[in-house]
Amino acid sequence: MSKELPFFKFNATEWITGNISYESFELQGAFISVCAEYWNRNNQMTVEEAKLRLRNAEMVDLLISKGYLKTKKNNLVISFLDLEKQTISAKRLILSESGRKGGLSKAKASLKQGSSIIDKDKEEDNILVRKQKFGDKLKPFLDSYEKGMIREFFDYWTEYGDKDRKMRYEKQASFNIELRLKTWLKNKIERNKPKFNLPTTIID
Repeated sequence: MSKELPFFKFNATEWITGNISYESFELQGAFISVCAEYWNRNNQMTVEEAKLRLRNAEMVDLLISKGYLKTKKNNLVISFLDLEKQTISAKRLILSESGRKGGLSKAKASLKQGSSIIDKDKEEDNILVRKQKFGDKLKPFLDSYEKGMIREFFDYWTEYGDKDRKMRYEKQASFNIELRLKTWLKNKIERNKPKFNLPTTIID
């Protein structure tokens, strides 16, 4: 993929609110290195190749055990990079077909239409992408609330079961992030208030 597109998207909000940001800088760096090599190899890399490239088998095993990297028949699977590759390939195919049929104007129109279809199929139906979008909406509040609280809020409201098609916040009748954060902070302060037990007897 690197020859066609030498870079991939990096979502800052997803990174700083994700569990990876709580890991050591060494592990974070190892993850980014594996992602870069995976993208450079057109999203095809075995576990052994990753270990040889990183020169640290234990670090690769740790990334797998913590769930940052997935495996399938000894091949690495990095879902967000695979999704990006599929989206780019689909858009290019639509643009190519449209260009052959009627020039740039038709290509742009078809690309726009095709993008909306891709967005619905790949984003609206993909719970991981929707989870990332929820994290994006929390980004403006990082200056107003502690990072740890934002992380707790994010983890709680994006929770979902194996058979769920919706996250917890999506099951609510209405959900205003700003108001929910204010309530979350208020409840957290109440929970952390010291509790004093009054004496049950009076001492003269």
